[in-house]
Amino acid sequence: MLDSGFQRWGFIGCFVIATAALGFGLFAQVVWHMRPCPWCTLQRLIFASLSIASLLGLLVSLAESRLDSHSNQWTPIVRLGVRVLVIALALAGVAAAAWQSFGLVDAAGCSLTLADRIVQATTLDVRLPLLFSATANCDEANVPLLGVPFAVWSMLTFAFITFLMMIASTSTSTSTSSQNPSD
Repeated sequence: MLDSGFQRWGFIGCFVIATAALGFGLFAQVVWHMRPCPWCTLQRLIFASLSIASLLGLLVSLAESRLDSHSNQWTPIVRLGVRVLVIALALAGVAAAAWQSFGLVDAAGCSLTLADRIVQATTLDVRLPLLFSATANCDEANVPLLGVPFAVWSMLTFAFITFLMMIASTSTSTSTSSQNPSD
């Protein structure tokens, strides 16, 4: 059985990877002038959501280790819920990147797609246009980096986050008396 410290490192790893991916996308846009498409902005939204969910999981995990055994009965359930949320978001990211990579290969454009509607529904494209405003078609945005299309890199990153959180989720806290508060 893995300890809760390993779970914390899983949340930290997911937070760092998702935040770095989001930052790299912004870097590519601003420095390399790579314009994002609707599916790119949806993936950014998922990376941002993963960062927030991972940070929440880390905070819950830290709170669990600080509380006494009688007052932390809810934290394992909340932590499990956050792990499930992180995995679900990462799988949604895999699906979005796979659709961009393989579902739109012959499409000249991808305007007004499901990705457009989701991002527009959040109004983030208006509130944070630098991050979430789509300014290119999918065929223009999915350029290669080291010979691999951007969407494939994104898909691999989401898959790695899924794998990392699944490994961290193998740890279960069935007994609070067996936990070491110093983890």
